[in-house]
This record gives sequence, structure tokens and C-alpha cells, in this order.
Amino acid sequence: MVDQSIIRTVKNPQLTLIAFQLRNNLVLGDEPIETADHLWEKCQELGKTLNSPHLKTLIDRLDKHQEKIGFPPGVDDLPNDYVELLSDRVLHFNAIPEPDKPQLKGEIYPLQIHDTYAIDITFRRPEAVVNLSEFNYFLNPNYCLLPKNIQSDLGQTLILFAQPLLSESDHYQDFANACVEALFPSSDAQRLLANSPSVGELFGSPIFEYDTGYNPSRQIHLLIWFNCSPQTQELEEQGKYYELLINLLCCRHKILYSYTQARWCYQQAKNLYKELLPKVEKLKNLSPNQTEKLEVLKKELIEIPQSFFEYDEYIQQMKLHLNTIRTNLKNYQHYLNKLNNILISEDDLPFFNEFETRTKNKFIEQINVDLGYLTPGQNLFSELINTIRGLVEIEQAEIDRSLETTIAILGVSLGVGGIAASTFSGYVERPLINSNQSPSKIFTHPGIFAFLLSVTIALGTGVLTAKYLRCRRRKSSNN
Repeated sequence: MVDQSIIRTVKNPQLTLIAFQLRNNLVLGDEPIETADHLWEKCQELGKTLNSPHLKTLIDRLDKHQEKIGFPPGVDDLPNDYVELLSDRVLHFNAIPEPDKPQLKGEIYPLQIHDTYAIDITFRRPEAVVNLSEFNYFLNPNYCLLPKNIQSDLGQTLILFAQPLLSESDHYQDFANACVEALFPSSDAQRLLANSPSVGELFGSPIFEYDTGYNPSRQIHLLIWFNCSPQTQELEEQGKYYELLINLLCCRHKILYSYTQARWCYQQAKNLYKELLPKVEKLKNLSPNQTEKLEVLKKELIEIPQSFFEYDEYIQQMKLHLNTIRTNLKNYQHYLNKLNNILISEDDLPFFNEFETRTKNKFIEQINVDLGYLTPGQNLFSELINTIRGLVEIEQAEIDRSLETTIAILGVSLGVGGIAASTFSGYVERPLINSNQSPSKIFTHPGIFAFLLSVTIALGTGVLTAKYLRCRRRKSSNN
């Protein structure tokens, strides 16, 4: 009969969180971005949660350059792009234990990899046999290492390394699935177990990769590596693989982050394009009233260029993300080749190769397709803006011409009418020589008569002037 007490137990387990956070971006150059210190602040929170003085004060122990944690990328005195941020390399910590419970122990290893902060937080139970049901206390206390609690912008990877104590009827994958259920809440465990893990071998022992998707803020990326031979233990302790692995993971998470950001930019640009189509229809049904038409056109001439600027900015951001993916893919291939060179003959890491293929065939290709869809939209924006500008100029010219015509007609009419009124007024004021009748008998109201006569002459002159200007404009348009 199988001893049930050892079916779900492991020896010397350790759970490692490797999380990544951007320190710099292309816009700010050497200056850290606003969220750069997020990982160190999370360590402080974790120190308070676990009642660990070492974690609480980690941020004060980190190396600084000009009062900023870490170093600007490309600083001359940096030996390379892989920089340890603690003078003692690793900070060992423990948590003040709860009554009647063992003390939590671990270490923290902070790094800067080029423009990115990286942190390795490891909980371990050396020389101890731990039941899987106790993982939530010893290795992932209160699920504190889950993505929703760490929230690093580039994402994270969890690595469980342990020696499984199996019965003859157990299989490594079944045991790995049981570890998943022990490490995570049921909802997250179901997401991880929804698809079969990718299976490989590292230093002579099985390793399993579980993954929930591409979103860095929600993605759970888990490696479960069993220690099944003395050779595995020896090579793991030598640690030659570690720097290559963490660089490989850094490239991986940067690729995923850039891909999700590029897809987000694509969706935003699509939304702007959708908003543009009703505007095109609106321009086809403009009001016949020139003033209203001009008001609508001027409003669109303000709004559409702003949308065009945003649209073009999203396309430029997509191109930057595409370039980031290509750069990190080259680096990923470099580190993967180096890692393959230190593997033993029976080792195989198919999931690392699969990610390389997926990056080339899916991520890069998808962004190129998205850019292909968006590029014609730039031409539509540009043509629409030019069309509206032309319409505004035409409508404004028509209104200005109409105003000039009106002014000309009024000017001529009022001028002629005024001259007529002045002339007649002078006439009616002179005495009538050679007449036996008094002027008052002939014209009872000479002022009123002069006004009516000037208005009549002005209107007549206005009509003639309008006809003349219309004929002249018609001849000009025919020529």
C-alpha cells in the first residue's frame, strides 16, 4: 500500500519570483520614468506584510547614481548591461514568525539589465520536507508573489525548484499540476491548467512551463523544475545558467510587453479611423447656408488634424515597439544559444525555442499587418484635411466676394442717391422766376420729395450696378 503522506510532498523547495520594471524610455533618456521605483516600493510593502525588517529597508541599501537608484544606460563606468545593485550581491531576509509556525526565510537579488530593473525574490525551505498544502505559507505566503500583487509593468516569471517525493504510480506532469494547484488560488490554477504545459529537460531533470497569455499585468508565467538527480543539484548550485536565464526572461517579457502595447496602439488608431468615417459622410451633406457651412468646416478643420496627429503618433509608437521586439529577439537568440552551449546532452528546452518562433511568425508579422491596415488611413486623413481647407477657402472667398459686391452696390447707390438728393434740394430752394405761383403751392413738402427721389434713384442705381457686376463676373468665369 502506498504511503499517502509522501505522495504530495517535496524536499528542499524554493520558489523564485523574477520580475521586471522599466527604468528608462526613449523620451526621457537617462532620467528614470515615474514608475521606475515600483518594484522597490513593492518590496517595502512586502516587508510590512511579512514583518521583515530587511525587505522594508531594501530601497535604502540599493546602489545609486546621482541620487537615482541604478545607473543610466550606457554610463561609461558600468562593466556591462548586467549590474548588481547591492554591494553584498544578495540580501538575506527572514520574517518574524507567527506563534507556533516556522520562520519564513529567503533572499533578494536586485539587478539592472540595461534600461530595466530586475528583482529576484526567493522563498526557500532548505533541508525540509514540505507538504504541498503548506506552499501557501512557506513559498507564496498569502499569494503575495502573484502578478496582481506585484504589478510589474514588464511582467514576471515564477520558478519552483524542488525535489518531488513520488510514489511509483505518480507521473511528473501530474505532480507538477498538483504543485500548480497548491501555489495558486483555484481561479488562477484553472487558467494555468487550461492548456497542457510545455515539457522539457534541464540538467537532467524535467521542467514544465505554464503560461496564461500575453497580458503582462495579468499573465502568469510559471516554470516548475524538479530536482531528480545529483547532477541537477550540482549544476544548479554552480549557477552558470542563471545570468543567461534571467537575461533570456528579460528579453521575453520585453517582447510580450511591446507586442501588447503595439496591439493597444493599433486598437486606438482603429477607433480614431472609425470616428473619421462619419465626418466624411457629414461633409457630403453640408447645409446650403454659407455661414452655417463655413462654421461646420472650420470646426472640422480644428478637430480632424488633432485626430490625425494622434493617429500618426500611434503608428509611430507601433513602429518603435516593433523595433524593440526585433532588438530583443536578437538578444533572446543570443542568450538562448549561450544557454544551449552549457546544457548536457539529454537536455531539451522546447518552450524557449517555441517562443522564438512565435515572436517571428506571430508578433512581428501581426504588427506588420496592423501597420499595413493603418497606413492608408494616413492618406485619408491628409486628403480630408486638404479637402476641408479647400472648401473653407472657397466658401470664405464666396462670402468675401458677396460682401464686396454688397458694399459696392450700396456705395454706388448711396453715392448717386445722395448726389440726386443734393441737386434737387438746391433746385427747390431757389425762387421761381417768371412764375406767378409761389413755390409752396407747387411743392408742399420738398424735403420729403427729395428723400423719396434719392431713394428711388439709389434703388435703380443699385439694380443696374448689381446687373453690371453679375455680367462682369460671368465673363470672367467664362474666360
